[in-house]
Formats: sequence, C-alpha cells, structure tokens
Amino acid sequence: MKIIEVNDYSHFLCLKEKWDEVLRKCDHSVFSTWEWLSEYWKQFGTNKELLVLLEQEDDKIVGIAPLTYNVCTMFGLRRGKIEFLGSPYSDYNDFVLTNEEKCLPAFFHYLNHISKKWDCIDLIDIPAYSKSIPFLKKFSKTLRPAKKCPYLLLPKSHEIFINSLDHKLRKDLHRNSKRLKTDFKMEFVDYSGTLSCVEGMKIFFRLHQKRWMVKGSPGAFADPKFRDFHLEIAKTFSEKGWLGLLILRLSGKPVAASYGFKYRRKYYYYLSGFDPDYSAYSVGNELISSVIAKCISEGFEEFDFLRGAQKYKDRWNTMTRWNRHAILIRDSPITKVENWLYDQYWLQGSRLKYLLRMKQ
Repeated sequence: MKIIEVNDYSHFLCLKEKWDEVLRKCDHSVFSTWEWLSEYWKQFGTNKELLVLLEQEDDKIVGIAPLTYNVCTMFGLRRGKIEFLGSPYSDYNDFVLTNEEKCLPAFFHYLNHISKKWDCIDLIDIPAYSKSIPFLKKFSKTLRPAKKCPYLLLPKSHEIFINSLDHKLRKDLHRNSKRLKTDFKMEFVDYSGTLSCVEGMKIFFRLHQKRWMVKGSPGAFADPKFRDFHLEIAKTFSEKGWLGLLILRLSGKPVAASYGFKYRRKYYYYLSGFDPDYSAYSVGNELISSVIAKCISEGFEEFDFLRGAQKYKDRWNTMTRWNRHAILIRDSPITKVENWLYDQYWLQGSRLKYLLRMKQ
C-alpha cells in the first residue's frame, strides 16, 4: 500500500471522481462527501494546513483520511494538532475506508513519521455506527462517548408514527394543527429545488436569526462565513437532490423553516428557525411533524436529529446514539505534560468565559 498526501486545494478539487468511488464502497454520512468537505475547506480552512491522506492499492484509492493540521498557542504553550477536516461544524466526522483493518494502521504509521510537529491527534464527532471505532481503540489514548445524537427509525406510514408518540404530544399536535387551520391558511412549501433554494435559504436565515436574537444571541448565521457556506451547500445539494428545505407559511407569511439533507434514504435534520411571534401555536412542532411525514412518504428509513441534547428532540420518541471522541498523544514525556497543561488551561478558560457570560 502507498500513502499519498494532499496539501494543495487545487489537487483536492480534482479528487471528486476518486472520492465518490471510495464512498460507494463504504458506509458513510453526508458530511463525508466531497461536496461538503471541499466547500467546508474553502470557507473555514484559514490558518490550517490541508492534510488529506489517500491510501492507494493497485493504482486504486481504497481509503481516505480527511484531516487538517494547525498550531494553537495558549499562555505560551504550543500545540500542533491534527483533526478531521470537517471539525467543528460537521455533525459527523470519519475516515472513508473500504478496509478499516488495513487502512487505519497505515494512516497512523504514516502520521507518526511526517515532518509536521504534531502533539495531538484530536478526532471529534465520530459517529457511533462508524466501523473505524473498534480499530481506533488500538491507537487512541482515549475513545469516549461525547455528544448525544437522537434519531428515529421511520415506519411505513405517518399514522403509525403519530400513534407511537406519547398521548400528550399527540393531543398537542392535533389541537395546534386545528387552531392553525382555523386561524390561517396553512401551507408547507418545499424550497429544495434549484430555482427556489436561494430564496428559501434567505427566509430560513431570517427566521433562524430572529429566534436567537429574541434570546439575546446573535445566532449562528451572524457569521458571514457560516452563512456563505450553507448557501453554497444548499445550491450544490439542491442540484444533486440532497437538499431538504421546507417552510411553513401562515396566510402567506413564512413562520417556520427546516433545513436538512436527504442522503442515502436518511434525513439529516440540520437546523431550523421559527418566528417567536407564533410560538403560541407551536409552529416548530407542526413543522417537525410535517417534515417527518414528508420523509415517510418519500421512503426514507431514518430521521437523524444530529448532535445535541436539546429536550425537544426527546419528545419525538427518539432513540439515542453517542458520537465518539478519540485522542492520540505523541509518545513523549514532554508532550504529555504540555498537552495536560494545555487541556487544563482550556478548561479553566472556558469556565471563566461561562461565568462572565452569566454575570452579564
């Protein structure tokens, strides 16, 4: 086997065909696609170095390690860190492998001999179903559950799904739906098409920001890079049939929006937004119920709420998976001490920031 290191973005852009070929041979999420990661690097690759490793066997790519390298400093301590290319905004990060048993040892052997002075390999949000996990246990200092990821296995009909919910939620959904239909002309508009997705994303951005501004937060899309990234992703995914963008209108006015991804018979519920002025109607619940109904009608097998332990997810009779977090420290006494100090500084700094926010 041969390892090829890709550090140049133009070379990365030429990998699409080979990347897709490897993806077809292994289980993966939408966050491992070339489309997601190439746009991700374009928007968020500043101050990092691209470190994509390709494992080649008989002139064919059999494994991909989508990584980056960057140097962090804190109180004079330097830390060279290798992490997944999609960190931290991808809900799932993973290697793309056709043979975990062969590929992972080769990747870690290569990383142990590269010229870059890394101290830590920090791999976050590895999905619970990743076939890499049993083999990562051999190389990682720690491999622990990190973030909760609720999900639903979808039944054959929406009626079966509704009947699976607890009595209170069923009653609330029925009552709120009746009120909405009485007080407004209610319609769900699909903005997933190529001609409407840009307009739909602008509506979604506005609703998402309005919800968070009421809470006193600027919201994720106050960051122009984050907004530009998702606008480009929406356009690309729309062309491929991967975009799920549904907006609830009441008498013509957009009041709630769901932004997610349709990929390999699974729906990824990425983010939502709603107008707080209509919170008395529980428009968020009405929207989720309708998105799930649409997924069932289109033959999807799973509805993934993605990472996050928000209480509203548990109301939908969800099951739970936990993303894993793997850490590998370079085997050196000095490196181990430096990483321990770095972690302690980071932890105390985070606590201080939290206390300062609470006092504001």
